[in-house]
Amino acid sequence: MNKFLFLTIAFAFLCSKVWALEIAPSIAGKFNIDRVELYIECYGTGLPNIIVNTGFGGAGSDGRWSKVVTEVSKTNRICLYDRANLGKSDKSLDTYDVGVMAKQLQKLLVAAEVKPPYLMIGHSYGSYPIKIFRDLYPHQVDAILLVDPSLYGMFYGNVAKWKPESEQYDKTNLERMNAELDGWNNPALNPEKIDMKSSAKLIKESTDFEDTPFVLLWAANAIWQGGEAPADWHPNVWERMKTLYAGDLARMQSLSSQTKIVFAKTPEHFIHVYEPEAVLNEINYLRNKIASK
Repeated sequence: MNKFLFLTIAFAFLCSKVWALEIAPSIAGKFNIDRVELYIECYGTGLPNIIVNTGFGGAGSDGRWSKVVTEVSKTNRICLYDRANLGKSDKSLDTYDVGVMAKQLQKLLVAAEVKPPYLMIGHSYGSYPIKIFRDLYPHQVDAILLVDPSLYGMFYGNVAKWKPESEQYDKTNLERMNAELDGWNNPALNPEKIDMKSSAKLIKESTDFEDTPFVLLWAANAIWQGGEAPADWHPNVWERMKTLYAGDLARMQSLSSQTKIVFAKTPEHFIHVYEPEAVLNEINYLRNKIASK
């Protein structure tokens, strides 16, 4: 199944559930950022400020981080925001990619008076704006936690595995290829209206995390094993996908000289919903790393 299709289905399922926070936000509202009204809400006080970047198609205001927020807000300020095209925020204007996204986040934090240092959390595709934010504002980011993240080569890999100029595909594979190429070539056809081409280039050109404390929290079954190509996959495409994935995974797991890799007990992608204590443990670990600097 196309990864974006899978995540969209999972997102739709989770949206059928309702989460409610029993604590009141210290900040909640929309701010005009580059002519786009963006929504942010924060809970608690105390540094470092913890900034949550949600997964593909997910709004920070949807309440799915409620268990984590309730605990973290006892000691730190934790903020969630809605990217353009999501939740309570307005639609994007002009070209919209992860570079625009990261710059808008920085301006939103300034407007809301949420000052660095930041402990950045990214779930799934929420890893993307963090990579660019850390590249643009390295001295503002004291630590990074990625929760079952999308690999940084995902956008490029989704199209690079196809070679229609030299290979022939059956109907099933053509449908797969066209679904992925459509989102790549036309931002209007992917859930967040993201320019994937320019985003992939920005990700590739951005710096790694150097010595920033960095935790990769994977779901129990998150690391794809590859294996033999299923009968309905073109074998060459499958092998290229395996090779691209292995390279992207290796790069993801060596982004920082202070990388910690840990696996949750749950196999669920939304670890913060199904096993929030795993997320809280790694937040505590990173707070201690920051305090010991």
